[in-house]
Amino acid sequence: VEHPFGTIKRGLGMTYFLTKGMQSVKAEISFAFLAYNIKRAINILGVKEIIRRLTGKTASSSLQFYRFPMLIENIS
Repeated sequence: VEHPFGTIKRGLGMTYFLTKGMQSVKAEISFAFLAYNIKRAINILGVKEIIRRLTGKTASSSLQFYRFPMLIENIS
């Protein structure tokens, strides 16, 4: 488990907690791990595949629905 903690510490710049109290610190670290997992999924699967799995559509049609035509050119 050292790799995820090291990546979060160095890659995301999370060297200390910004909140106080056990509940808020747990929430803060949960967001950090969520960001790590999303970043890792994007690196493994790619943006098109993530969008396809989340929407159940093709990546280009779902991106056009959200009106991001400049992203369609850069994804390929």
